[in-house]
Amino acid sequence: MQLGSTAGEPTPRSRPESSAEGSELPITLGDLEKLARWVPEKEMALLVEICERAQRDPDLTRPALLLCSAYGDRVARMLDQDPFPSVTRKIADHLSYLRSVNGL
Repeated sequence: MQLGSTAGEPTPRSRPESSAEGSELPITLGDLEKLARWVPEKEMALLVEICERAQRDPDLTRPALLLCSAYGDRVARMLDQDPFPSVTRKIADHLSYLRSVNGL
């Protein structure tokens, strides 16, 4: 499945791991594509759209990461193992960072 923007915008292939402000998503479109095998197409399109919006709006970073984490947990439960532990670790680390910075 080829992922793309539902807003008709070009979808960037890679993004920086983090920014000075910590508002940048630590996951890339390639990381999301790893989920596409197990997540229904419509849900995947919504997840991609939310992550793209989180790139432009720092207030959406935490909700987008929580959603990605929830989908990752769901896939891990289905498979009885985490198919992408490095992505899971990046999400958890960034959520922990945001929690310490914002106190959430």
